Amino acid sequence: MGIGIDRTGFTVALAALLMSTVAGAQPPPMNAPGCCCLGSAGTYACVDKTQGDCLKIQPAAPMYPHHTDWKKAWDEAVAASKAQEAKPMLGGWIAESCEKSEARIGCCCFPKRPTDKAAECKASMSEFDCKAECSLLKDGRLPSGCAWSLGACPGS
Repeated sequence: MGIGIDRTGFTVALAALLMSTVAGAQPPPMNAPGCCCLGSAGTYACVDKTQGDCLKIQPAAPMYPHHTDWKKAWDEAVAASKAQEAKPMLGGWIAESCEKSEARIGCCCFPKRPTDKAAECKASMSEFDCKAECSLLKDGRLPSGCAWSLGACPGS
């Protein structure tokens, strides 16, 4: 009888261990704080945002548990994009606070529409907000045509 109790106890303990492992592997909730990074043209900008807010900007953003995981993927993407210039570089959401958050304010210039004579520029935008707004362009303009620069906009 003692062996039957030991097996039952072992089975219950094993099941509890397995369930805790599965529960620990669940993705974080959409309102979990973390770091949202956007990339283009070999550079990136990051800001503290929830996973849900990051996915609104870039619906296909991969999730990384740590900065080291994201930086490894970023380095691999940079190397791949140099080999294939047309390959877009994605950012991602990191389940940690940003190491360095984007706080610099500058000028964001959007690519011309076919009927426009000049680029459309907005002052007082962070690099992250510029990249986010450019990633949402749906009117035929290419997000890669966006440019952000530190300081005032040309002609302002």
